[in-house]
Amino acid sequence: MIHRALVVTGALALGGCVTASAPPAPPPPVGETALRITINASPDYVRQVILQRAAARGTAGSSPNARTIVLERPMAETPPALAAVCGPHRPGRRVSVVITTERAGNRTALTERRFLIDGNGTRCGVLMTPEDVSAGNRSLAEIKAQAESQMAGR
Repeated sequence: MIHRALVVTGALALGGCVTASAPPAPPPPVGETALRITINASPDYVRQVILQRAAARGTAGSSPNARTIVLERPMAETPPALAAVCGPHRPGRRVSVVITTERAGNRTALTERRFLIDGNGTRCGVLMTPEDVSAGNRSLAEIKAQAESQMAGR
C-alpha cells in the first residue's frame, strides 16, 4: 500500500510538472532597426532626389520638417513575421519609411527607419530582416549614386 501511494504521488508530481510547464516563448525578433549611409551632397539636394525617386515610383512623399521625409504606401496584408510583432492586419494599415537627413560637413548622413501605421494612428517599429537590410542598402546605394553623379554634373 505504501508502494502504491509512492507511485501515485510520484505520478501526480510528474504529471503536475508536465502540465504546469508553460510553452516555450517565441524567440525575440532579430534584425536592424535603421539603415545608414553618408552621401557626398547637401541634405537639401539629397531630399530632392529622394522625393523625385518616390514620385517616379508612384509613392506619396511628405516632409513634416526640414530634416525628414516620410514615404508611405498602403499594406494589403501583414506578413506573419510583422504580425507577430505589430499584431494582426487591420484595415487602413500602411508602411511608413521615415528618412532623416543631417548635415555632416559638406556631406549628408541619411538614416532610414520603417514603421507600420494602423488606421487609428498606432505606430509599430519594424525590425528589418537580413533580406530587408540588403534591399534597403541597395536602394540607399542607388540614391547615393544618383545624388553624387548629378552633383558632379552640375
